[in-house]
Amino acid sequence: MMWSSIHSVKFITVKAITDIRMLKSIFTKTSKTLQVPLGTLSKKYFSTGRLSGKTVVVCGAGNNADEEWGVGKYSSILLAREGANVVSVSNNSDHANGTTEIIKKEGNSGLSVTADCTSPEDVQRLLDETMKNFGQVDCLVNAGVYDAQPNGFEKISNLERWNQSMNLNLNAQFSLISTFLPQMTSQDNGGNFIFVSTIAATVGLGLGQQRHGYAAGKAGACTLTRRIGVEYAPQGIRGNTIEAGYIASPLVTRAVSNAGASLDKVTAVRDAYVPRGKQGVPKDVANAVVFLASDDASFINGVKLPVDGGTSSVTYGP
Repeated sequence: MMWSSIHSVKFITVKAITDIRMLKSIFTKTSKTLQVPLGTLSKKYFSTGRLSGKTVVVCGAGNNADEEWGVGKYSSILLAREGANVVSVSNNSDHANGTTEIIKKEGNSGLSVTADCTSPEDVQRLLDETMKNFGQVDCLVNAGVYDAQPNGFEKISNLERWNQSMNLNLNAQFSLISTFLPQMTSQDNGGNFIFVSTIAATVGLGLGQQRHGYAAGKAGACTLTRRIGVEYAPQGIRGNTIEAGYIASPLVTRAVSNAGASLDKVTAVRDAYVPRGKQGVPKDVANAVVFLASDDASFINGVKLPVDGGTSSVTYGP
């Protein structure tokens, strides 16, 4: 990659230039203005290329085409924009294909795989497809979400429902780690596990019905991911978790609609739980995913990173 020199006597305010073609022309002619990879200037977005050459698998990578991008979809697209080969995974083929289509339309590298991450056979096939196409796997992101609606203990107290929550929130992460870990430890550059969780895994939210099965499953998966990162650190493995707070995502919109509730009222309640008075958006979480996937976070291991606008640090009351 060619980088421009920093030995310039002139400075250009990038934000003041709205025409990307003009920006490319200026950088090409001067070649001595800012330390920017010239190859990214033809894009409609700015990219540092910090994930160039890496292969990242993102589970839970899609949602409906008529919705705003969710956390998994946004993560896949941003990772690809930073130069990664991105394998977008969903148990819905339309979701996985839709995300990969966007990635490829932007001129980036992507592959879609339809898989159920609770199935060991599907997870093994996912690894095989990744290795067949890219020859390595540097990072595995699990952004899948299940059963985020409040349940209350009475609705989760039967063993069948409890096991369903554990299978989808905890056992799927175990299957992904146990399948991908041997490949990662065999690589010279090791590997990286990122589990996108929720602050509900560590704190109670509100005083009403709690999300017991969902929260317990996520908490277990978080602990497993971080402990794997610590145990296998000598082999170049990292394991970190992201605890998302109140995010205005398509999942929430869908859940509210299914419950027959008012989205405006639910939004107002959720906004009130965030210190700044407004929820986050999927891109906020996706930015954290990109950071943890990059070498910028190479010395960050075994942590839980709240992306919640400070919600988990606040106690509401008199």
